[in-house]
Order: sequence, then structure tokens, then C-alpha cells
Amino acid sequence: MAKKKYAIGVDFGGTKVLGAVVELATGKVKGEYKVASSAYDSGDALMDRIYEVIDGALVAADVKASECDGIGVGIAGQVDADRGLLIGTANLSRSVVDLPMGANITKKYKLPAAIRNDVQIAAVGEARFGAGVGCDDFLCVFIGTGIGGAIVKNGQILPGFSGNAGEIGHTTIEAHGRICGCGARGHLEAYASRTAITKVILGELRRGRTSVVTDLIPGLDPTDAGVAIKSGVLKKAVKAGDVVVTETVTEAGKYIGLGLASMVNFVNPQRIILGGGVVDSVDLLFESAEYWTRHEALPYAGKMVEIEKAKLGDYSGVIGAAVIASEVA
Repeated sequence: MAKKKYAIGVDFGGTKVLGAVVELATGKVKGEYKVASSAYDSGDALMDRIYEVIDGALVAADVKASECDGIGVGIAGQVDADRGLLIGTANLSRSVVDLPMGANITKKYKLPAAIRNDVQIAAVGEARFGAGVGCDDFLCVFIGTGIGGAIVKNGQILPGFSGNAGEIGHTTIEAHGRICGCGARGHLEAYASRTAITKVILGELRRGRTSVVTDLIPGLDPTDAGVAIKSGVLKKAVKAGDVVVTETVTEAGKYIGLGLASMVNFVNPQRIILGGGVVDSVDLLFESAEYWTRHEALPYAGKMVEIEKAKLGDYSGVIGAAVIASEVA
């Protein structure tokens, strides 16, 4: 069967769900649609958000579903790619387990569906059209609500036995440390994700320290566990020289560097690609992470590894998901 010009990609993260119709030859997003995600969705509600962004992207692109090769979905969680199942998530709807996302999508749109971990699809997008072009050996790490990772070896995603290789956010950096969203202790995600950064800043405010964050977020209640300090606010606070935010972001970058240094020593990639909203917005986080990666890794490996920002921004995931969808069609 001849391949078609377009495929649909969906990137389901901790704060938003982005859908896009992607031109496969160029990686260009022809049309997109975005909604907020929720940590309290049922399985049906989660699927409804996916359907909404798919439908919205098709309208925005003025393309029919029948004109697309397939639909790819990347989601922040554990996935059984062979069966198209969402096994479970640490930062989304924790009550949703073994959700047959692939079968549901195929039934509704009559198209092949591919389900993957969100950073795995981002790595595919970056490999095809972004910072991974020309590099067959890299580690992709995205920092947002949580921290996800993917390993590319010989130009291919290294899935691992159960499909979850590369989960750097759930590697232990502090024995008996903070509780992670997954329930375990001391994971990198509990120290360096945007969620972790938010918790530290709010904790400092409760202790009586002052920060421009309270001016940037009018009515901010430091005792509200539901507060999410967005990347743009962190960027403005760092630019303003805010001590609390600068300290917190620098420390988070150090923890990221410690985690990456372990990966450099263990996997020895040619390149590390860092992405996600916080990395895109806050140069200080990237700079701190790069410094500590090179400082803590074995000297030669730390010197040789290339460390770059992702080039596709918010589109890494949807472009990668579309690429995967076209490959399984």
C-alpha cells in the first residue's frame, strides 16, 4: 500500500495534550490543537481528550482522517507497545491501568494506531528532524511535570525487555530520599522536574523567604499543593535575579547532571539531547546540568559527550508520534 502524505501525532503530557497533523516528508506541522490534561481523568475521559485533539488538528489542517497513514500517541507512562496498552502512569491518571488506547483509536478512526512512551516518540522526532539528525547514538531526556528519557542505539529506540528502557527520571540519586510520584524514594524526578522545583520554591515561601514569584503569580497560595509554577515564570524570576528561584533551579540542574553523569558512564552515548519546557525556557537549568554532567562523569567520557538542547520544541513528540504511526501503517 502506498504511503500517504500525512500522519497524526498526539503528545499527552502532564499539563497538556497536543495533537497535530504532520507532513511526513518534512516534519512540518500542518495543523494542531491543544487541550489541558488532568491528573483525575477516568479512562474514558482520557480517551476523550485524545479524540478532541485529533479532531481539532484535522480541522485545523483541513485534512481528513482517511488522508493519513495512521495515528501515533506518546504518553507519559508505561506502555505495552505491542498490545497498544497504557499500563499506568506516575503523573497522570493513576487509577487508569491497562487502557486499550490503540484499539480504541483504531475503532473510532479506522486507522492503525501506535502507542509509545512520550519521550520515546520525542526521541524519534528529534532523530528524524531535530537535534539527533546525523547521530545514531544518543540519550534523549525531557524535563517537565516529570522527567522521561529514551535511548537511541544504532539509529533505533532501545525499548528494553518490557518497553521501559531510558526511564532516567526513576533512577535513584538519593537513598531514602524524597517520595517520587511513582511511590518510590529518592528518584531524580522528585528532585529536578518542574513539579519538584515548584515544591521547593513553595516550601521556601512558607518558610518566610521572599520571591518575585509572588508578584508574577497574583494570589499565589504557597500552601496549595495544586500550584504549578510554569516555565515562563521561572524564566522571568531567574532573569530578575531572584535568589530563591536561582538557587532552586541551579540545584535541580545539579541533580540532573548527577543523573546524566551516571548515564554517560553506563551507556556512553555520543550525544545527550535535553528538552522540555523548563529546559527551553531557563538556560540556567541547562547550563547547570551540563556542568555537573561533565564534572561527575568519567573524565574522558564526560569530555567527549555532546550535550545539546532539543530543536523541535513542543513539536518533538507529535512529530515523532506521526513518524511512528506511518511506520506501523
